[in-house]
Order: sequence, then C-alpha cells, then structure tokens
Amino acid sequence: MDTMVVLAGGGAILLWSGTAIANKVAVAHLDPMTAGITRSLLAGVIAAGYGAAVRLPLPDTPARWGLLALSGVACFAVWPMLLSVGLGLTTANHAALVMALLPVLTGLIARGLERRLPRPRWWAGVATALVGTFALVFHRSGGTLLSEHGGTAGDLIILGGTFVCALGYVAGGHLSRTIGTAATMSWGLAFALTLLVPAFLWRAPHTNWGSVGVTGWTAVAYLTLVSSLLGYAAWFWALGRGGIARVGSWQLAQPVLTVVLAAALLREPVTLPLALSAAAIVAGTAIAQRQNVPNASRGGNR
Repeated sequence: MDTMVVLAGGGAILLWSGTAIANKVAVAHLDPMTAGITRSLLAGVIAAGYGAAVRLPLPDTPARWGLLALSGVACFAVWPMLLSVGLGLTTANHAALVMALLPVLTGLIARGLERRLPRPRWWAGVATALVGTFALVFHRSGGTLLSEHGGTAGDLIILGGTFVCALGYVAGGHLSRTIGTAATMSWGLAFALTLLVPAFLWRAPHTNWGSVGVTGWTAVAYLTLVSSLLGYAAWFWALGRGGIARVGSWQLAQPVLTVVLAAALLREPVTLPLALSAAAIVAGTAIAQRQNVPNASRGGNR
C-alpha cells in the first residue's frame, strides 16, 4: 500500500483517538448534544468558507450530489447527534463496544455495493480485533459490561448511528476519488449545516455559554479543527486511494491508541489485561490488512 495512504489513514486514527479526551473536557462545560452540534457547526462554517474561497469543485452528476449529501449529513450531522443522545441513555462502555462495529460495517457496506464478500482472512482479522476490543472494554468496565447499567434504547441509538456513519464513510470515500478529498469534506460539512443550524438554534437558548471558559472552548476547538476537519480530510483521502474496506478496518486500532493517550495525558494506568487486549486488536487489524495483498498494485479494494 502507498506510504502516503498509510500516513494519512494512520494520522486520522491518531487524531481521532484524542477526540475522546477532548470530548471529555468539552462535556464538562457543555451538555453532550450542544457540544456535538457546536463542533460540527463551526467546522461546517469554516469548510464552506474555504470551499467557496478556493473554488473547490462541486459534484457534476445527480449521483455524485447524492453521495455528497449522504456523506455530509451522515458523518457531520446525524452521527454526532445520535451519538450524543445515545450516550445520555447508556454507559460509555456499552457505547464503545457498539462503536467497535464501525469498521466492520464500513467494510461490509463497501463490499455489498461491489457485490462481493470479504475474504476469510478479513473475517478472521476482524473477529480477532473485536475479541480484543470486547476484552478491553470489559476490563475497563470492572467486569460489569454485561449488567443492566446501560439502557437498551441508548445502545440501539448508537448502533443506528454507527450504521449511518459507515454509510457516510463509504459515500465520502467514493466521492473523493472524483472531486477530491478537500471538496468532499468541505462541501459535505457545508451540506450538513442544513441540519446543524436548526439544531443549534434549538439548543442555544438552553445553554449557559458564559460558563464554558477557556478550557471548554479549547476542547471544542480541538473537536472542530482536528477531529472534524483534519481528521476527516485525511480519512477520506486514505479511503479514496487505499480502498474503503481495507483502510476502514484500521479503526479497529483506535481503542488502543485512545488508551495510550489517556495514560499519557490523564495518567490512566495501562495494566497487563489492557496490553493483551491491545495486542489482539493490533494483530487482528494487521491480519485484515493483508487479506488483499495480491490486489495492492491495483489500488486496493475498489
């Protein structure tokens, strides 16, 4: 696989791994729904201004306009809001376990559109990584993951949001091959404003903006500039050039990176069970990436 694809995709995962930490700070100053809407709204305004200023290309066919609408609304509007609502009804441990299905759904949707199933090696790699992810979340929950602390409704909302986000990833990956990554991300964020602006106007009167403070706005700035803009730009570029199903499974490694960053920045301990879970996730991701080596010279799974 092209080195630039690896750097872009890996960089996006690394940036997104810090999102949980920034989000933890943001929700201490804003309610989760408002924080999710605000980050995407600000990113949408910046992206729309950038796209207009440099005259980024727009889709030239109805089908590509459809891909843009799906990518923008799914990734930048519906997914953040569903995630926020779901987290209000279930535990973070349940949410993390459900979100681990994102790369699996991304790969399955991409292969479904291509009318061919992933090879056995891909399934084996994904299964190994998911086992590691489950062990990771189960250990961090103190063994209470399977109890009834989390609400079923919240889990189902996040599961639905994960499916929506996977659809957006696939649409954005396909569209970026024709109009470019910058245009896909910028116009996608701009399109998402059609939902984000009304949502913001609904939440703004109920938010105490004066209590956010420098720390809260710094966290929102990270979520806006790094998670929403830089992260998605690198991710869509990697998806478009490295293959959606292949690159998409890299997100299986994101929980490991989040644990490492939490240990470094929040002083959370890294125990042996966590290290073993991380090893399983990394190994499974590596196995999944090797499932189409013979096709690498043709640009991955396209």
